[in-house]
Amino acid sequence: MSTNIVEIATFKLANGVTEADFLIQNEHFMAYVKTQPGLLYRSVSKHAETGVYTDIVYWNTLEDAQRVQQAFEHEQVCQQFAAVIDKESLSLTLTEVVAQTPCSE
Repeated sequence: MSTNIVEIATFKLANGVTEADFLIQNEHFMAYVKTQPGLLYRSVSKHAETGVYTDIVYWNTLEDAQRVQQAFEHEQVCQQFAAVIDKESLSLTLTEVVAQTPCSE
């Protein structure tokens, strides 16, 4: 049995990028991510006081997560999404799920 992976990215927006700009690029990126094998769930939240965004993605396997990370090198939609993020503020980690409850709507 494979272990699910949680990808956690925190970041601020690049200088001059508004939240509206970010949300447009996020929509395009989300459409791309939804087509990727192994996607289980994704959410993006924002800390009101610091302006730091947290992007959480649940993947079926480590390979699924790594495949999309590698796409940032060559997929235009990934590069456009990355362009609205302040690279200096970006922190990205991959963690293994050790316990979970079922998702409900």
